[in-house]
Amino acid sequence: MNFKPKNRDWVKNAAIIFLAVLLVLTFFSNTIMNRSLPEVATQQVTDGSIVAKVRGTGTVTAAGTHVVKAEQTREIRSVMVKAGQEVSTGDVLFILGEGESEELEAAQENLRVLQLSYQRAALGYTAPSYEADEHAIQRAREDLTTAKANLTAVQNKAKQDGANIPSEQKAKAEAALTQAEAALEEAKQAQEAKQAALADAKAARDMAKASYDTQLSAADTKRSEAQTTVDDLESQKAALNDEKELLNTELGTDPTPERVEEINERLTEINQELLDIETELTSANEKLTKANSDYHDALEATATVDEENAKVAEAQKEYDQATDAVLAANDAVTQAKLQLQAIEATIEEILGKSTVSEELMQAKADVRTAEDTLFQLETALQEKKAADAKSAALTGIDLTDISQQIERAKEKLRELSGGEDNQIVSKVNGVVQSVSCTSGDTKAKDDVLCTIEVPDMGYTLSFSVTNDQARRLKLGDTGTVSNYYWGNEVTATLSTIAVDPKNPQTNKLLTFDLSGDVNAGADLTLSVGQKSANYDVIIPNSSIRSDANGSFVLAVEARNSPLGNRYVAKRVNVEVLAADDVNSAVTGDLSWGDYVITTSNAPVKSGELVRLADNS
Repeated sequence: MNFKPKNRDWVKNAAIIFLAVLLVLTFFSNTIMNRSLPEVATQQVTDGSIVAKVRGTGTVTAAGTHVVKAEQTREIRSVMVKAGQEVSTGDVLFILGEGESEELEAAQENLRVLQLSYQRAALGYTAPSYEADEHAIQRAREDLTTAKANLTAVQNKAKQDGANIPSEQKAKAEAALTQAEAALEEAKQAQEAKQAALADAKAARDMAKASYDTQLSAADTKRSEAQTTVDDLESQKAALNDEKELLNTELGTDPTPERVEEINERLTEINQELLDIETELTSANEKLTKANSDYHDALEATATVDEENAKVAEAQKEYDQATDAVLAANDAVTQAKLQLQAIEATIEEILGKSTVSEELMQAKADVRTAEDTLFQLETALQEKKAADAKSAALTGIDLTDISQQIERAKEKLRELSGGEDNQIVSKVNGVVQSVSCTSGDTKAKDDVLCTIEVPDMGYTLSFSVTNDQARRLKLGDTGTVSNYYWGNEVTATLSTIAVDPKNPQTNKLLTFDLSGDVNAGADLTLSVGQKSANYDVIIPNSSIRSDANGSFVLAVEARNSPLGNRYVAKRVNVEVLAADDVNSAVTGDLSWGDYVITTSNAPVKSGELVRLADNS
């Protein structure tokens, strides 16, 4: 029996082919895998020096703005400006409507209360009367005269008890006392007269001061009104001349006959209006000259007030002298009384050695009682007159003060009155930033009507930098604007370096003063040069990335494998210390010779395998 051998060549061939394919795949697996990985370009970490630039972007803000607020609760009849419009000092911003306002009602009530207070103060003062006091003093003097006469009679009776009584000395002492008392009375009357003269001088001085203030205020108001009229006429005249010049220019461009006729008619009207304005302007200038003259006359009227002050000072001096005279007269009366008392003591001693009757003792007691009563009454009257004079002076001062308040209240009432002339004008030159009201709105006191940007005060721009960057700058450094391509060149000067309130521990806030053709609201990017410095780690700017966790780079880390080197992207957090247009100096887990990814043909994440570009 014949057996056919089995054909096993195909198995051998298949095994050879499989092993060949496996060998090819093994040797080319690195190439195949690399083709599927992101291709990256890298650059080596170096060290060296760079001239750093601090960069930042901020919004231009005006260094100064003027806020126009409502001074009273009023209706806004007309809004004469709009946002972006240039205004000058004196330009009309708003026209207020007529009608009552809370401030107007309050001013009317204030005037009524002041007038009522003046009337009450005037009616509440009553001229003092001293008839009862003077009558009581006269009765006390008569009682004193009677008591002295009685004492003399009793003493005459007692003369028989001794011939050594010094009657002549007593008579001289009594005469001296009477003379001293008369001199005291005369000095008191002179003092009262000087006191009245002083009160009159003060009242005249206060009236002159009030009159001066009123006349000066009225003259200043008329002068301001006259100046406003002249300014308005000058503005009208300038506007007509501008229109006339434009029309004449148009005539030179060979317009149509119909247009020539229209222009000539308008020129005739303008010439007539200019003649009318010239006439009004001449009259207004005359009124302004007269108002200025009246104002200067009112200023010179202060000499009258100075004269009244001098009179008050002189009256005060005379009153002080009269007071000194009363004190001296009082001293003289006291000395005369002491001398008389000494003589009487001597007489009493002499009579005591004889038989002094109770009648003599009683007569002496009556004299002393009468003297004390007269002294008390005279002192009380003097104090009463002094108090009344002070009260009269205070009443005069109060009336003068209330009168001045009434005049100011009247002026305030006139200011708060309604009408076309009630306008709010610009107090500065600038550009209207925003308008917060429209015609027909009613605005309360202190409500914002508009905001005016004041270019004369300049513009500023601020942005935040790290503390290390701020340490390399100084006040006065000049910044360069890198994204402003229109208008005149903009100059930025570093004016302040302050703590950034948003990041006080790590950042500083740089503020620059700007000059040139800029407007508020524009976003500008500035760069400020720093001094050259050496750094250990310098990388290209294109390698730096950032996310919510901060700035980082992707470093390339080489790893060995049976099939060759593999390259892995690794995240390294960094902090930028300084930068120029190409490179940045950083701190982080990097060293000289490391490679960082600058570009890639696909997104790369930390930990992913990458392949290096052929030119890396």
